[in-house]
Amino acid sequence: MKKIIPALFVIVAAVLTVVFFSSRTIKNINTDSAPNQVTADSHSKKTVTEEHNVTIVEENTPTSFLTLKSDETLLSSMGIDLNGDNLDDEILITKKLSSPNLIIVIGIYNMASKMYVRVAEIQTEVSQFRSFSYNGVDVTGEHRTALVYQGFTDNGNSVLQMYFCNGGAENFSLQKIGDFKSDGTIFIEQYNRTDTYESSYSAGKSFPVWVYSSDTSAGASALSQVQTEYDWDPNARKYVQVREIKVTGRNLAAKELAKIQDGTVKTFANYLDGLWYQTANEDRKMRYIYFDYASSEVIFLEDDSQEVYTWLTSTLYKNGIYLSTANISIENLGRRFAVTLTDIDQVRIRAYDDVRMHIGADNLWDGQYKKLTNPKNFSVQEKDTAPIQEIATALENTSMWYTSDGANFAFKGDTYAISTENFNETGVIALAMIDGKSVVQFNPKENMNYLGESYIINFKEIPTTVKLRNGKTKTVYEKDKKTLILQPAVLMAAAVNETSGKVLVLNAETD
Repeated sequence: MKKIIPALFVIVAAVLTVVFFSSRTIKNINTDSAPNQVTADSHSKKTVTEEHNVTIVEENTPTSFLTLKSDETLLSSMGIDLNGDNLDDEILITKKLSSPNLIIVIGIYNMASKMYVRVAEIQTEVSQFRSFSYNGVDVTGEHRTALVYQGFTDNGNSVLQMYFCNGGAENFSLQKIGDFKSDGTIFIEQYNRTDTYESSYSAGKSFPVWVYSSDTSAGASALSQVQTEYDWDPNARKYVQVREIKVTGRNLAAKELAKIQDGTVKTFANYLDGLWYQTANEDRKMRYIYFDYASSEVIFLEDDSQEVYTWLTSTLYKNGIYLSTANISIENLGRRFAVTLTDIDQVRIRAYDDVRMHIGADNLWDGQYKKLTNPKNFSVQEKDTAPIQEIATALENTSMWYTSDGANFAFKGDTYAISTENFNETGVIALAMIDGKSVVQFNPKENMNYLGESYIINFKEIPTTVKLRNGKTKTVYEKDKKTLILQPAVLMAAAVNETSGKVLVLNAETD
């Protein structure tokens, strides 16, 4: 697969301020007579997504210790202790010919027979597997695993349900402790629990569930939301509502909204196309997400690293879209995330990683994102953009730049190309005003060592002595627009500082 790594960035001076899940494989507890494994149909290894025309071959074919019914197709499996007997039970995700929706099959391990026993089936409201997540999580803090599943219905609503599994194979029962549905997003918020909880000496704080839904009283064109928090009630033995927050959003004109949302994935995806930067975070690192619908790619950029994911499927919901992606290097490593429109050029993103629930408060990719406009139209980011616009114009209008060591540079739009006697390099650049300085960032398509990542870029200044009327002299500096000086720099939350490294001097080629 062609790996295109766009390297764009922006920092705005006024801006930059899960539940963890581990993939669990099925353990073979039996030491005497192991039950027969049932593997998924080989045809299910290859999944072709119609929306993005991408083929993904699953590296790990799901297997089952339970015998499948004749009309069942196995999509996924997980081993985890559901009933607290310290033995791994089994969760299967299946589909039947008679039902469009996914089915959760629960198998409890029977120590006496040394077999897994099918004890329950949960009919979900989700039909698309790539929008489906499930796991076992101690949401209540009572050292008890709850079965949690989440996904999107065919009409774009999100659902999340949580169950306790009681008893063994002979007296099993399901207890629903949470049932949520919304036209927006739903997520479980994680807290870092204490060391005494981790040592099983005390109970931990329960994880609240947040349900974001549209505020219908605000009108169809409004982006206002109702954010409802639910938490565990140990007396009621279920999740109950604890508070509701109304967040007033911008009212978009019908014409504006229609350009973004017309009920088709393509329209919303085209709106997302381009680079988005995180407007605020706690660790003061720069994060960007680049959406490329045409190439079926989503790229996550952080400092000097990037992760490229294949854009697999999309599900629309009210004022947003839910995306399923797979890492191009490790195809069974997925990332799913919900993108909610909050303004004409702003979205809120919540990321989900395999397997497979929302990561919670610790997920650093969560947050508000603003779209990066063309650097030449960058006045929204900084009051004085004349210096960077002047540099952008010079780069665009000069056919070739060269350095003293024989490297030739060519710039076109947001791309660059370098040619030397030994190698050629191409990539993407971004220009921005940061902390009053003109900054350029390079990101090559392949790993190259000629360039650093970020530079302060300015025209060379030529000192000239002028004589004043009072007879004194003064030194003034004139810009040499045929020479650019690139000083290596380090980017921080709202500032840029010079650093050590090779200074580049680009000279414009003249006829």
